[in-house]
Amino acid sequence: MCFSITHILSITYGILALFYAKFRIDEFDTISDPNERNKFASLLKQMGDRSVNLKFIFTGIGKSLDDLLGAHQSAYRQLETVELPRLGWDARKEIVRSAVESFGIGLDDDVNWRIAMVSDGFPYYIHLVTEKILWAAYSAEAAIVEVGWELFQQGLTDAIFSTTAELKKPYEKAVLHREPELEDIVWATADHDDLLRSISDMFDSYKVIVSKRRDGRYPIDRTRFGNQVRKLKSESYGPVLQQEEGRQGWYSYREKMLREFARMQAQANGIVLTGERTAPRQLMHMGNARNGYHGASLPSGVRSDQKISEWDKK
Repeated sequence: MCFSITHILSITYGILALFYAKFRIDEFDTISDPNERNKFASLLKQMGDRSVNLKFIFTGIGKSLDDLLGAHQSAYRQLETVELPRLGWDARKEIVRSAVESFGIGLDDDVNWRIAMVSDGFPYYIHLVTEKILWAAYSAEAAIVEVGWELFQQGLTDAIFSTTAELKKPYEKAVLHREPELEDIVWATADHDDLLRSISDMFDSYKVIVSKRRDGRYPIDRTRFGNQVRKLKSESYGPVLQQEEGRQGWYSYREKMLREFARMQAQANGIVLTGERTAPRQLMHMGNARNGYHGASLPSGVRSDQKISEWDKK
């Protein structure tokens, strides 16, 4: 007995309707193949045409529905869009404060601000860093009365190791076994709240980042910087960036959450990304990120010995 695809879809929808009322699909934007995402759009259209009483909740990062679903414009009539901006500063700090204080531990407000800065408003990184800090506090030999800089550094290091491979891989392809300036350039691309940035703005950030280094390096010139940034669009360098359509010299991250991973790597090296345009005094120093590599499994900026120097304790 043969069934057409229409019959198979109708039977499938009927079975699903008997057992399920709602589906939630998180991180929909992480499906890299647009053809695969288009299949979901086709599914929504078919369900709408057949009045199937099912609800799908898609969550993902994108500028528009075109970014997420692509084809099948008619499928958009089946959707209600809810834009969720990145968390504000107070909300970021409240997540950390409520989690830490629920364990009866104090929290250094400067540390809380630093977690808020590193996370860039993405709950995933706020929860991840806070979780690792609390585990570090639990595992400490002495009783912990307040989360300070040492616990922050330990939690940040553990969070970098625990970040998903999908986020680590593009970063490592961009900086491992590359020219020394590539890591600074990647950090410069993430040095601002704006998700879309011009080469000129990124070059200003890059010069500030190099000025914070303690290894005596000098910044590369503007032309070489632009050439290196353009490399970050290629597959062999991540790809980390994508060029904004119709806006020459403007770039955004291909995977938006990779921005925050880059920010964590910079912080692990004592480079605080604040979007500033002058070179302030360096607050912390965790060593050159390019030292200590032992293959691509060790992310940039992470020390394996987990020791804290006297400078880091300050």
